[in-house]
Amino acid sequence: MTTPDERRRTLVQAGAFLKELRRNDALPEQVRREAHRLLRHYPSLPEIDQLAKASAGAWGGSPLSAEHDPDWLRGYAHGAHHGG
Repeated sequence: MTTPDERRRTLVQAGAFLKELRRNDALPEQVRREAHRLLRHYPSLPEIDQLAKASAGAWGGSPLSAEHDPDWLRGYAHGAHHGG
């Protein structure tokens, strides 16, 4: 069973993964463009945090930051998606 914190962590990691795809010049241009398109509408860290607060814990209740659990983004050189 997925916990709310696991659900939120996966959402953050998926945004970081899309950032990695977008910046990887070894990938085909079409893949990088699609990652960029998806990121344009992907929730930023503050939006994910707001979702967690508004959902009464259904998306996790602990503070959302890399400092909270630095292993969340291990392996994602470009870090979490901050919007934009």
